[in-house]
Formats: sequence, structure tokens, C-alpha cells
Amino acid sequence: MFVDTHVHVVDFLQQPADADGLVRGMTAAGVDRAVIFGLPMKKKWPSNEPRRPHYYLDGNSPCYYFSLTDELVASLAAQLPAGRFAATLCGFDPTDQVAMDQIELVWSRHDCWRGIGEVMLRHDDLTNLTHGENPSAAHPALDSVFEFAAGQECPIAVHHDSSSPGRPGEHEYVGQLDRMLSRHSGTTVVWCHAGVSRRVEPRRQHEVLADLLERHPRLHADVSWQLLDLVLSGDGSPRPEWTELITRHPDRFVLGTDLVGRPENWAQRMKPLERLLGGLPPSVREAVASENALRLWWGE
Repeated sequence: MFVDTHVHVVDFLQQPADADGLVRGMTAAGVDRAVIFGLPMKKKWPSNEPRRPHYYLDGNSPCYYFSLTDELVASLAAQLPAGRFAATLCGFDPTDQVAMDQIELVWSRHDCWRGIGEVMLRHDDLTNLTHGENPSAAHPALDSVFEFAAGQECPIAVHHDSSSPGRPGEHEYVGQLDRMLSRHSGTTVVWCHAGVSRRVEPRRQHEVLADLLERHPRLHADVSWQLLDLVLSGDGSPRPEWTELITRHPDRFVLGTDLVGRPENWAQRMKPLERLLGGLPPSVREAVASENALRLWWGE
């Protein structure tokens, strides 16, 4: 069994996936269940950009927070097979100290929610492309959100880069995440990509993650997207240091494709995850492939 814990069902223009196409892509990829996200921001197409964007790095135009994403996810979730998808809520500004009012309202409007995320905090170029105050994992506006997640007994998935592109070995942002985890030791947190982004490839990341996992028992790591470039070697086999870390903490890792609104690409995005699973011991493989996700988002 495989549970994909990182699927965006909209793109950066907030175009939602088709429900039937999503199920077909899921079946073709051999995925049994999926955790589905929106995207908390939308890419603007201004008049000075000659081509329509599809991704946050397409052109120099800004992004802005887009709360309608949660309604798009809830509407899509209502069309999907019951039990196979866990929907999460993410359409809020993580620097807004009244964001909790919005979260409570949207949470109460739909019964599909199984978690919060992907909350975009520090995220390579996306941070500077997004209007408003730069977020961070230690921002006081997030305290009430973390408390809410603990009260709902659901996970909160956060994207928070370990470092900046110019300082790959310094991990200068890890302390912010560490402080938030310490303040909210009762909240279950999933660190998306374990601090790695497209232009952020921190050195010794397995050591940073190992330290945080030891000190924060409710922290989990989502192995997806750019992190796979660190976890897998050039021939596609898992690197020994990552295999050892996952085997040491088999209940703390989940896997995701980080699909963004294109279910026809699902099977292709599964291939590196299959190579990772093939390099793990059988008992660890089952925990990482499905058991941990079923516990976190489905309560099974």
C-alpha cells in the first residue's frame, strides 16, 4: 500500500484538477490514498509579462495570498471517493495575527479537513515574490495555528527552508523552527522536504534533521521534491546516511510526490519514491509507504 502525502490539487494560477482525472492519475501511479493540498498563494499575470505563468518562477511577477484555495479543495474533495483522500487547509497568511479567525470559519464550513498545510514559510524565491511580510516558523501569528492543530489532533505540514541559497552550509533558519517546535511540543508537525527547496540544498541536512527528530518527538519529515536529490545517489539508490536515519526513526517519515495540479504526471513522479522504498528494510518500507500517513491523517 502507498499513501502519497503531498499532492497539490491546484496550480499556481489556482486552476483545480479534474476529479475524474485525479482518480485516474492516482490509479495509474499505484497510489492507494492521498493527502491533498491547495496552494496558499496565486501567481499574478501582469500586463508587462508577455507569457501566461504556470509556476511561481515563471517570470518576475509577484504572488499574493489566496484564501479561495481552501474552497476549491473542499469542492473537489466532495467529488472524490470517500476515504481515499485527506484534505488539508492552507489558504491563510501566516504572518496575519487574525488568520486564526479565518481558519476556524473555513474549518467549520466543511467536514473534509484532516490537517493544515502546506503552510508556506521560508521558501527560496517564493518568499521574496510574495506580497507582504516575510514569514518564518517562529512568527507569533502561527502560535494560535499550532495550538488549533493540537486541539484538533491533526498534523500541520510546513515548508520552512533550512538555509538561504547563498549560505547552504549555515542552516541559519533552523533555529526558528526549533523554537516553534519547543513552544508547541503537543502539536504534530510534518516538515515538508525537511528544509530543502529548489535553490536551497543545505549541506549535512541529514544531521540537522536527525538532531531535530531526537529533540522533538512529534516532528515528522516529508520526503519529497528536491529533498529526493539529496536522499538518492546518482544511480538512483538511497544514500546510506539517509537509509540509516529513516531506519532509526521508521515512524517519523512519510513520502510525497509534491504533484502540482497535473495528475497525468503522477506515475512519473512516483519513480524516485519507489527507488527509495526499494532500498529500505521491509518493515521500515511499510511504515514509510503507508502506516505513518494513515496514523497521521486518517487516525488509523
